[in-house]
Amino acid sequence: METLDLPQTTLEWLLDDDNPPVRNLTKKHLLNQNPTDSEIQQINDYPPIKKILSLMNPNGSWSDPTKPYRKYVGSYWQFIFLCDLNANPMTDYISKAAEHIFSYQLPNGDFPHELRLKKGIICLTANLLRSLIHFGYEEDPRVQNGIKLVTRHIIDNQGVFCFDQLGSLLPDCQMALTKVLAMYVCMTRQNLQNQTAIEIIEKKIVENRVLYYVPKGSTEYQKAIKGKKVTEVRQIKAQMQKQSEKLKKTEIKSSWKRFGFPHSYTSDTLETMYWLAMNNSQYHEEFKEALELVIKRMDPSGYWINENKFRNPMLVEIEPKKTPSKWLTFRACYILRKYWNLRFQD
Repeated sequence: METLDLPQTTLEWLLDDDNPPVRNLTKKHLLNQNPTDSEIQQINDYPPIKKILSLMNPNGSWSDPTKPYRKYVGSYWQFIFLCDLNANPMTDYISKAAEHIFSYQLPNGDFPHELRLKKGIICLTANLLRSLIHFGYEEDPRVQNGIKLVTRHIIDNQGVFCFDQLGSLLPDCQMALTKVLAMYVCMTRQNLQNQTAIEIIEKKIVENRVLYYVPKGSTEYQKAIKGKKVTEVRQIKAQMQKQSEKLKKTEIKSSWKRFGFPHSYTSDTLETMYWLAMNNSQYHEEFKEALELVIKRMDPSGYWINENKFRNPMLVEIEPKKTPSKWLTFRACYILRKYWNLRFQD
């Protein structure tokens, strides 16, 4: 295992009191120390968490309750971002928000991105289930119903099938693999079917070498479908998918080389490697290029920079673009501690 030395100042920066969630995660996962009760109670004093909670409507929603998916001000996203920020679940605010999120759930356990629809999308459902699990609802029958739905979907499709997949030459969605893996990682217990689904996800990520999932024929496909009607696009896709050479994953999706926090339905290399590490997935040689990219994206001073910003404005900004990110730096350090023998040196 190769070694990477980071300055002690990076660790000290992560332990500063200005970001209690990252401080506590650093103590737990990088120093093997348990945060104190008072440190845990300080989590929701983190300004982005505090502001998101302050903007919640009395019924547990945010913004327009009829548009929970609205990017990135709707109720779905605030609930997901609170989970991403590791918010403390032991508050009346969170309980009220959770019950509001449940009000959108379909009988089969799915969450629709448009309320008129009778079907959800797996990335969104996995994101919301992960958040509900984080906030203490893992044993709730409504969450268990959703987990079973996602698990059946992964096993039946040997991956993630999205009904809106015409924009890609691939038969399935590769970005959503990270979101579903994160959901399983947050669970405290797994059954055999869950483990089978995790194995399917890991296998696909390894096959992609984490980074590579753009098909060789993608550029040709995008040109062919431009301006075409849906029925024509389906025919073009079916014809091109018969040519196995065009489906070979030979390119890196450019956005996967730029790291950001938080994410919505998209992902990147750092987030994917983080959840693999959190899952305690064994090292594969196919991870090496992704790990080298993580190291390459490090600022010379020993931090990782937030390189992404949503096109649609967030209700509450977390970390400005092009600034050192404690969230990304913690995640990068955790990954490299797991797979690259990271050390902090004076």
